[in-house]
Parts: sequence; C-alpha cells; structure tokens
Amino acid sequence: MKKQMVWQKRELALAVALTVSGFAVAPSALAQDAGSAQAAPQIDEIVVTGRLRDAARSLVMERIEQPFAAEVVGIEQISRAGDSDVASALRRVTGLTLVDGKFIYVRGLGERYSSATLNGAEIPSPELSRNVIPLDYIPASILESVKISKAYSADQPAAFGGGNVNIRTRGTPDELVFDIGVGTGWNTENSGKGLPNLGDQGDLPSSIMQALNKYQGDISPANITRFEFPGSGTPTAAQQAAGVAINRDLMLDLNRNIDIDRETDLDPDRNISVTAGNAWDINNDLSFGALANVSIGESSRNSDQFEQNFTDPDESFRNIQRTFTNESTTAAVNLSINYQDRHKIGTNSYLLRDDEDQSSIVLGYNADFQQANGRQRKTNITRLEKRELKVNQVTGEHTFERYDLDFLTIPAVFDFITSLDVNWYYSDARASTEVPNASSVQSINQRDPNTDALLATQVNTGASAQFSFLNLEDQVESWGYQVDAPFDLGFADGTISGGYNRSRKSRDYQGYTANIVMGALGRNGAPAQVFSDNNLSDLNNGFFLDMGSNFGTESYLAAETKAAAFGSVDAFFMDNWRATVGVRWEDFNRGVLPLDLLDYTGNSLNGIIEQMQSPDQTFTVRDDDFYPAAALTYMQDGFLGTENFQVRLGYGKTVVRPDLREYANIQFIDPELNDRVAGNPNLKFSDIEHIDLRTELFFDNGDNLTVSLFYKDIANPIERVERPGPQDARLLSFENAEGGEIYGVEFEGLKVIGAGFFVSGNLVLSDSELTFTEASSQTSLKRRLTGHSEYVVNTQLGYDSENGQHSASLLYNVFGERVFFGGRSPSPDAFEDPFHSLDLTYSYFPTDSLTLRLRAQNLLNENREFYRDDVRIIDVESGARLRLDLQWNL
Repeated sequence: MKKQMVWQKRELALAVALTVSGFAVAPSALAQDAGSAQAAPQIDEIVVTGRLRDAARSLVMERIEQPFAAEVVGIEQISRAGDSDVASALRRVTGLTLVDGKFIYVRGLGERYSSATLNGAEIPSPELSRNVIPLDYIPASILESVKISKAYSADQPAAFGGGNVNIRTRGTPDELVFDIGVGTGWNTENSGKGLPNLGDQGDLPSSIMQALNKYQGDISPANITRFEFPGSGTPTAAQQAAGVAINRDLMLDLNRNIDIDRETDLDPDRNISVTAGNAWDINNDLSFGALANVSIGESSRNSDQFEQNFTDPDESFRNIQRTFTNESTTAAVNLSINYQDRHKIGTNSYLLRDDEDQSSIVLGYNADFQQANGRQRKTNITRLEKRELKVNQVTGEHTFERYDLDFLTIPAVFDFITSLDVNWYYSDARASTEVPNASSVQSINQRDPNTDALLATQVNTGASAQFSFLNLEDQVESWGYQVDAPFDLGFADGTISGGYNRSRKSRDYQGYTANIVMGALGRNGAPAQVFSDNNLSDLNNGFFLDMGSNFGTESYLAAETKAAAFGSVDAFFMDNWRATVGVRWEDFNRGVLPLDLLDYTGNSLNGIIEQMQSPDQTFTVRDDDFYPAAALTYMQDGFLGTENFQVRLGYGKTVVRPDLREYANIQFIDPELNDRVAGNPNLKFSDIEHIDLRTELFFDNGDNLTVSLFYKDIANPIERVERPGPQDARLLSFENAEGGEIYGVEFEGLKVIGAGFFVSGNLVLSDSELTFTEASSQTSLKRRLTGHSEYVVNTQLGYDSENGQHSASLLYNVFGERVFFGGRSPSPDAFEDPFHSLDLTYSYFPTDSLTLRLRAQNLLNENREFYRDDVRIIDVESGARLRLDLQWNL
C-alpha cells in the first residue's frame, strides 16, 4: 500500500508540475482509467517540449513530502516569469511581499523576522542597514531553486520568525551545458537625464590618518599647535599660523570633486551572463563535474522623493532629486566528484559585487529657511557603496546501504535501520561594504518670493561640508553535519535524523567623518567653487578641518558564536498518518564593543571595561535554550475527489535576536529612504511560539488548492520607532514591545482554464496586535506590528501556446497598509500605503535553444507613499520598467 501511494504521488507530481509550469496538455493526458479507481494518471501526449517537466516534478514532490509547511520555487518557474533575481521571484509566493525590491516580508513580519541561507549555510549581509542579504543580489543565473520554510523544523536555525529562505544554487551538470544571455532595459523615470554619479572618490587620505595618530585624534589648529610647539605656553601668532597651515594642508588632501549641479545622460540598463559546464566519466564508478557562471550588469535610475514634516507640512518640506547607478558582477564556480552516485563531494565558490552610486540634491524649507522670505536650504549629497560577498563552500553527500555498515557490527536491536545518509558542509563567507568619501554640503539658495527665481547661492556657515568614510568587514565561518537513518518497523517506517552545526561571526565596523567648517560668513557660489584649492589655501578666510559626526560613536567591533545540536523522528504509520517530532538545542553568545577611534587617551575604553563589571551591562549576552518542533499529518488520497489530500498541524518554538546593527550603540544611514537610524543596546530577544494548520488538495488534472491557518505569539517583539531627532529629519530606533501576536489565513490555488490558459494566485488575510507598557514613549500603546499588512494578494493569468513557442504571464501584486514606524508621543504612527504592482512577461521560443523575453514591470507607475494621519510624509517615485532579454543555450 505504501509503495503504491508513493508511486501515485510521483505520477501526480508530474501532472501538477506541468500545469504549474503552464504547459498545455491534451485533455486526455490526465484522464484516469475509469475501470480502476486506484490507477495512476496516464500521460498520453505532451504537445510541448519537456523543458520544465523534470525540474518542476521534483519541486512539487518536495513540497508534498515536506513534514513542515514550505514553498519551493524552481529556476524554470523563475525564468518563465521573467525574473532576473531571487527577490523578484519571491513576490508571487503565498504570504510574501517585497520591500524596496530587495527584502522579503513573510506573513506580514518585517525582514528582521526572516532569515536567508545559501545552500543551508549562514551568510553575512553586505547591506549596511539590514541583517539579511538583499535578495536582489542573487541573480537567477546561478539558481537551482529557492525553498521558503514557513514552519519551523529542528534542523533549521532557531532564529526563525516569519520564515527562512534557503537559496539553493545550481550544482554541476550531468552533461554539457552552455548558455549565454544578454539584456537591456529602460525606466520611465530616467527620461534620458539624471544627476552625475561621481564614482570612487578615494578613501580617507593617508595624511589625515597619519595626523590623527600624531596629534592623538584631534587635528584642530589649536591642538596641532600644542603638539608642534610643546612647552611654549601661550602660542605666538606665527605658531598659531603654522597650526592653521598644517590643518589647511590636510583639508586640501580631501577629494572635493563634488560638483553634481548639472544633468548628465543616463544609459539604458544592460547585462550579460555566460554559463558553461560539463561532466566527465573517469571510470565506471567515478565522474567529475564542473560549472562556471559569470554575470555582469549595469543600471541607472532616477528615484525622486518628496517629504514633508507632519507638524507643519506647509512650511517644512523637501524635494529630493536622486539618481542611482548600479554596477554588479557575479562569478560562480562549482566542482564535484561523484562515486557510484552514492558519494558526492562538491565545492561552491561565489563572488557577488554590487556598487551603488547615489547623487542627490535636496531643496527644502523649515523654520530657519522659510519660503516666505525666499531662503531655501540646499544639500548636495554623494554616496558610493561598494558591496562584496565572497562565499566558499565544501559539501558532502554520502549514502551507506545496510551491507556497507556490516563492519560497524551494529547490534541486532538496530536491524530496523535500512541505510544511512550523511550530509556535511563547511562554509566560509565574507561580506564587506566600503563607503569611500560620501559627501554632504549645505548651501542656501536665495529665491525671489514672488517668482521663485534663483537669485544667489551661498555655502552655509558652520560645518558646511561633511565627508564620511566607512568600512564594514563581516566574516561568518560555519560547519555542520546531518545523519538520516531510514527505518522500517513493519507497522511504521520513516527517518531518524540528528546533526550538529557551529558558526562564528566577526564584524569590524569603522567610520570616520571629516568636516570643513566655515568661518562666521558664508561664501557665494557653488560648492565646487567655494571649496576650491585657492579658497582653502587662503589662511585668512576662516576655514578649518575637524573630525567627528556629532552623532556619537561611529565604530564598533562585534563577534557571535553559535553551537547547535538537533534530533528528530519522522514516521509514517497506518498508511494515512505521519508524525514528526524534533528538538534543537542552541547556545548563542554575542559581544559588541563600541569604539571611539578619535579617543587616544583610552578613557572611553576604560569606561567600557568598568561598565562590563556591572550585572546590567549590555556589551555581552549569552542565551541557550531548547527549541522544539512537531507536526502531525493526515493523508487520504481520493478524499473530496482529490488525487492527493493531506492536512498538516505544526507547532514550533523559536527566537528572534536583534541584529548587530540594531543592538550596537551607534547611528547609521538607512539608504532605503535616507533615514538616520540609532541602535539600542538594551534590546531583548523575542521568543516566538508558532502554530500552523495547512490543508492541501491536489486534483488529477493539475488543479490544486491550499488553505493554511497560522498563529504566532511573540514575547518582546522588536519594533522600529521614532526618536527625537534633528529639526527636519527623522531619527529612528528600535524598542521592545511588551508582547504581540499575529494570526491569519492563506489561500493558494491553480486552475486550468483551457486553450493554454491558466490562473493561479494566493491571498493572505491576517491581523496582528502588540502592546507597549504605559511607561513607553509610544503614541499607540496598542497597534499592529511594524511591516504587517492585513492582506496580501498575488494573482497570475498565464498562457502557453500549444506549439510551445509562446508564453505569457500577467502578474498582479498588492499588499495592505502597513506600519512604517511607531510614532513618539504625541505624534501619530507612520504607515506605508498599499502598492499595486502589475507586471507583464512575454516569452518567445523560436527554437529549443533560443529564448526572447520581454518584461514590463510596474505598469501602473505606482509610487511608494507614506502617511501620518492625512499628511503624506514621503512620496518615492518608482517608475515603470521595461526589460528585453535574449538567451541561447545548447
């Protein structure tokens, strides 16, 4: 009975896979023999090539056989929809929404509550403001599939909130593969013109670094004079002038090529990808495989932004003109050696680079710069982020049959063990982000109050030019193994599993800020003129250079270690039931040490050492606990006319820990909306209990329906909240609420219409509530969780021609209003409005080797909009996008 049921599932998987992939089949292809109710569906005719069949079959089977709720998206499905990266593909998965084109929200929980792994191994994020790697970094060209686990199982990291995204890359092929793809694209916001991006402006000049060491962190003219002329008492005018001259020379070493007050032509997007691989038989038992991929892309876009303050929106507002240029490179090399298809050792090496260059001009008014008198505040901003991720992995897969284990002299009591599967891995991943010479220059525009004509521009007094230099280095080393032992007791069969994981993470985060400070008078002219060599060389004009961001500590060191052991039993019994029970023990340690790189006295470090003696210190933390998981599944083929029917009830207990960026006592810029964000070293961990109930119905013609109920109880949820900040800028931070919960229902289905058409979609309806204590500064002591949407809708109308040469998909996505950040009393909370996304993809397959794909995104030309009550505080232009790709493969 069991073997028959498994065989039927495999045949069913083929039928479902073909339909999910959108390929039309003859009506009789899925018909069941009327004379045998138990006969498997017979596929009489397939009128398209088998382009998707094998890949889709394995993915559907994997989903059906999962003991815990999960979704699986394969590369063929991703390519069919025209998605170029992981982030775009996951928008259509039930319960998932995409933020800023990069970050996935699972079941209404922000990216803090999701995690991402690469082939099961933890990887650091090169994104300065996020814990998880931006999923748009991972190109589709290196993918095999993506597994999204919505329910926790003991073999997953205990840091599990909404879900885990496991990115599974392509392995070595079984035969020769070669494909090349080229593409180009356009954005309606480009209009052919944009602000110039300045590229790499160089790191902190070595002369300034040497001066910091020589003058003990203080390069002001007065301190330089004190060091240069020790013991001279009150310095003479000549000595003071010498100190000023040294300070000016340091100022001249800064790269001040910051002229962006002009327009430049923007090139269309372009990309190219090449993949090649093969397998070679060394002998009858041994084979070797290799696969290599290189992808290069460039893109430009304008993303203008409008902001206004909630308290006085008519008097305090800003228009931000922004241009982004991205250059990305991905290189991958996969090697493997295979012995008798039972022992396989492979290596995976990846290099991902993404350089994002941003230029912005901010024009605005506030209480000090009033529109009524024509005084307009102007800020020129340049920022280049050079992000890189390097990953090297070694993996092993081994299968030992019963006769292979005879030398172990296994006691007879363990005769029910039929074989052993051993999987192990080692991963070394390094992420780095460099921000060389990000600049911010403050000016004043004098405009005619009646005509708004520009009369004059003057660089502001005070710290009018700021140059920031930042370097982040992350390393995550992890290794582990898992042993699966299939067993058969006669009345029940299944798998006993156990394993161990260990990881070590280190971070070096160093930042310096150099300020050119004006004298008492401003200077007319553009920044490039005011900060010219001639002006800075004039010792009589009052310029001087100092260091520091005025926002506290800029740097820190951090480290984390984690050790975990887990075990589980997955058993089938009575033909219709499956029970899975497991537990994970995890020991977590973290240390965060703020660094004042300008303090050469050691006072700040001594203060930290003293504070660490206190029982209330927040520099180190340790947590170890057990995290159980359990699932009970009932299976009944034929119920309600289904080919396969199952109901799964799951329970899990996990934890969400604040990211190092959220925990460290520093401030950083969130580039998503250019907000300043402060960490909070007093954050507590969030313990979560999960309950899931999932019903899946698969019909013999490929139609399917899934309904899921879920509930999460969260202790000490971490929320993004507002703090008192600068006059016309937001300062956000993080705070623990007292408790929270989220609950909802998911619907997912697919229906074949006929004539090559099918419809699929999913809907999530949910609600959440968290509570803050009376002592909290929050305006709303009860509200929904940050990032939570009460509904998420994904729908798709697909078409595949009978001859297999044409394929098209119309995709619609929308999420409900969600909390952006909690307001500080008495200001209200901020919300992001629903975003309606409509995409169209058309693919033409003139031959089995050639694909031409046209993709149009955001056809509704929606903007991202954020509100506090009825005041629109942020409006970000997104633009519609058009992309054309051509791919050829052997």
